[in-house]
Amino acid sequence: MAKRESTFFNMVLALLTITLVASASLGFIYELTKEPIEAARAARKNNAIRAVVPDFDNSPTEEQYTIAAAGGELVFYPAKKDGELVGTAIETFTNRGFSGTIKLMVGLLPDGTIHGIEVLEHKETPGLGDKMESDKSDFSAQFEGQKPEDFRLRLRQDGGDVDGITATTISSRAYCEAVQLAYDLYIDKDADVSYELPAREDAVERVLEDFTNNPLQEEYRVVVNGNEYTVFPGRRGRRYTGLAVDILSEAGYIGPIRLMVGFDSEGVITGIEVLGHEETPGYGDLIENARSDFYKQFIGLNPGEDNVRLKEEGGIIDGISGATVTANAYCEAVRSAWDIFRKAGN
Repeated sequence: MAKRESTFFNMVLALLTITLVASASLGFIYELTKEPIEAARAARKNNAIRAVVPDFDNSPTEEQYTIAAAGGELVFYPAKKDGELVGTAIETFTNRGFSGTIKLMVGLLPDGTIHGIEVLEHKETPGLGDKMESDKSDFSAQFEGQKPEDFRLRLRQDGGDVDGITATTISSRAYCEAVQLAYDLYIDKDADVSYELPAREDAVERVLEDFTNNPLQEEYRVVVNGNEYTVFPGRRGRRYTGLAVDILSEAGYIGPIRLMVGFDSEGVITGIEVLGHEETPGYGDLIENARSDFYKQFIGLNPGEDNVRLKEEGGIIDGISGATVTANAYCEAVRSAWDIFRKAGN
């Protein structure tokens, strides 16, 4: 017995020692790399600032200020030469990218003219959406020297002056919106910028109910009809409570519509958020939760039992006036999301 107790004590002591050594090592490594990482991050930001505004002799990062916007905040970096403002670099963002959030550094001259734009962060498709980067295409060059009050920051197909990137309409439109957001808040810090859609991370939390886990940390892929989709499970303890499905429709009026659809464990819809779309302002964009109550009629429905189609198609959903194709695509995406939910199991 004494030998067993001694062995047990030694095991506990050994594990405790290993844990303490590992913790100390991690802490040491963190402290060792903390400053270089922060220095590299600051250098990237300073390089982006220098790339988008005229020469300056102050320290813009020491004079920075922020302005809140829907879904986040914008950071403004005043650039000065001999005490005079020569430009402002603005760290802006949009949540409408094809694959999520896009962050830009937009440089404006004192009169609002765009001096330069650099991409800070994105997750767009390599070879397509990543062509927004200045070293991969000349897409950003068309903005330089333009004043947004005269140069319409929309794609030509939307009635604007911007030539989009081939096969990347959603990414191109998102880029334009991030620039527009920077300009709007530069001109008027109280401007209405409520057009921002939620980021995927926020959407997951909004469409799920009754969960205590972090669905984003448990995401996984589901393959349906040869296509791969990302899903986010909700759990309370070990009990499965629902699933959020990231789904892209195939046929909006102008292009695909991307939704985050939440289901409870029985397949009943608990929430829907629009993540991205290309639909017509004033018509198709009424699918957005902030613009109409269209989405509310889906809440509480089970697509496996309820006919989630427009009434004119024999279903139970009221469409959007002047946007039948868009509303149909939205319904189609919701039904597809339910198919993914059913395939995912849990």
